[in-house]
Amino acid sequence: MSKELEDIILNLEKQLMHARREDFERLLADDYIEYGSSGRKYDKSMQITFLKGKFPLDYIPFVITDFNIKVLSSDFVHATYCTESIDTGNKSLRSSIWKLNEGQWQMIFHQGTPTQ
Repeated sequence: MSKELEDIILNLEKQLMHARREDFERLLADDYIEYGSSGRKYDKSMQITFLKGKFPLDYIPFVITDFNIKVLSSDFVHATYCTESIDTGNKSLRSSIWKLNEGQWQMIFHQGTPTQ
């Protein structure tokens, strides 16, 4: 596993945490699916619609720990990590699958599971 690839994927995860519409449009694959920590299922269009009227964050609202990737193939990476909300202290286990699509890494799946 390449430390460079791990850093790339971590930085992409952090980009999405700023909740900027242009990042979601570029970094979420068209067939993206999320099982959110709320227990709801989301797709790319739902995520982008959710961001309408919201202001992007100039900070990352989570502390990220235990970030790891597993290379599944030359085009797929599975990232796992833990987050803790800076505002609420809520913790979640996170899992994302990234696909290299025409030279750009895009998230195709994400799941957040609340923890104690």
